[in-house]
Amino acid sequence: MKRLTVFQALVQAWQLRWPILASHLAFNVLLTAFLAPLLAFTMRLVLKLSGEPALSDFDIAMFLVSPIGLLALLVMAGLILTLTVLNVSIMMGVALSARRNEGYQIGSGITAVLQNWQQIFSFAVHLTVRVLLLGVPFVAAAGGIYLKWLTEYDINFYLNTRPPAFYGVIAGAGLSLALGGLLLLYKLLGWALALPLVVFSDASPNASFAESFRLMQGNRMRLLRKLILWGALSAIALSVTLALVGGIADILIGGEGDDIRILARTLIGCSLVLAGLNLIVTTISTGTLAILLVDYAGWPGQKTQITTSPPRHFGRLLVLGAVISFAMTGLGVAQLARTKVADTIEVIAHRGAAGARPENTMASIQKAIEDGADWVEIDVQETNDGVVVVIHDSDFMKIGGDPTKIWDATMQDIARIDVGSWFDPSYADQRVPTLEEVLNIAKGHAGVLIELKYYGHDMALEQRVADIVQATGMETEVKAMSLKYDAVQKMKTIRPDWQVGLLSSASAGRIWELETDFLAVNKTMASTRLVREMRAAGKKLYVWTVNEPMEMSRMISLGVDGLITDEPGLAREVIEHRHDLSTVERLVLAMGNYVGLGLDEKLYRDSSP
Repeated sequence: MKRLTVFQALVQAWQLRWPILASHLAFNVLLTAFLAPLLAFTMRLVLKLSGEPALSDFDIAMFLVSPIGLLALLVMAGLILTLTVLNVSIMMGVALSARRNEGYQIGSGITAVLQNWQQIFSFAVHLTVRVLLLGVPFVAAAGGIYLKWLTEYDINFYLNTRPPAFYGVIAGAGLSLALGGLLLLYKLLGWALALPLVVFSDASPNASFAESFRLMQGNRMRLLRKLILWGALSAIALSVTLALVGGIADILIGGEGDDIRILARTLIGCSLVLAGLNLIVTTISTGTLAILLVDYAGWPGQKTQITTSPPRHFGRLLVLGAVISFAMTGLGVAQLARTKVADTIEVIAHRGAAGARPENTMASIQKAIEDGADWVEIDVQETNDGVVVVIHDSDFMKIGGDPTKIWDATMQDIARIDVGSWFDPSYADQRVPTLEEVLNIAKGHAGVLIELKYYGHDMALEQRVADIVQATGMETEVKAMSLKYDAVQKMKTIRPDWQVGLLSSASAGRIWELETDFLAVNKTMASTRLVREMRAAGKKLYVWTVNEPMEMSRMISLGVDGLITDEPGLAREVIEHRHDLSTVERLVLAMGNYVGLGLDEKLYRDSSP
């Protein structure tokens, strides 16, 4: 049978652009109004199995490796994959309707999907299980290579210095993952027709894989070549769109001088144009893929005719969904407009002024104080002789070229290690300070935010920190935090009068409901909702690691309470300069950062918490 070429499929997608676009928009209305809330509700049910309102970082990993967590992962992955294939399924329905009826049936794709949503979900679960079973052995092999060859020193040493072992592991683990990827690609090409067979034929989700494999015999490489060409064309189209709008924006913005209001209108106009063009490109691209897959399925037609009229009350459901979607969008915009900047934005120096001095040294602490930081953030661990020292990594390789582990070292060992020359030879006199030394130099000048670091060798870290703080008289000038939620709870038990917070780079669920006094989150997690919920709970929200001026301004506009930054002096300048800007000017800065504009190209060695 003669198959469509990619260009022929693209032409058909363009001919069907209006029904495909209409179906795509209808799907997004349903997604926003009904499917996304369903996914969120399912997530909450899953989290109830963990016994906590939210999970963060380590707790997510531990939950997922439990039997209940694996089951939850399967359900959530099935739902997410279902949402992914729904849009393609809808466009397949449009293409199939046009082929059979020689007309454009806008509602046929949505109808076909709604009539088979249970089968599509079952298909997504089956596909998820198959992909996991195929991928786990290769991922495990890559993990084994990492554990064997890349754990002798702290991971930050490997990431920053990249010794030969690093590239060896990259090659070995990469080979394992590549082999797994090739096997998965081979299988996925064989299963390429499974989805259209489920949606438009009588094939059961389980049987569709075997049937698709049979139909694809001898056709895999042809389909692969077409998919590669389709992917390349889609990438080119998106790149050209971004480059075109970006170029126009640069020209327009460059000619606006200092008129911030014209700049705002220009950015808004360019954003709307980009959104419209992106919608068209992605719609036609997805439609082309749908047509190719249906064509390879031989326009499956075990059912003599698909229903082209929508289900009863579908129109009302769509209108209701549109109303809900617009209402949710309006509420989001209104909330953003009402977001109040915190009365006082706290500047938190990440490992001291780590952008100007070697991290976690007395030099960086002193610089942070000079730059007007409200808080100095430091990392603490225990030495072999029970001293609490200020250092981030588990060893000295990254900052001192010494493989000694912190838990194996005594203060006598540490005193000989130069931890400043890596930054600049002028700091060769810098040594790892103790927590007591940092507290004493900061006392009366800045608060100290203490991050408790755990590498599995801590003995009495929380109690020792509490005792040292009390001995230095800094009880009212310290906060503590950790990536481990159980450590947060333990510290709060020891010192209930302290402000103790959770450090988080990823989370699932209602993280603001965890028993913490504040959150310090990765800047990618910051949102108006998180700010709103944290304020309602009476808790502060800090973001890390924010070093670029426009990004600092955007975080402030979101309403965060503090910036964790390697550049405390710069953060102080941004805060002061914002006082002289109008609301429109602040929104323009935020909008510019949202679309990727930035002012500082400085590279930082380590932005991890």
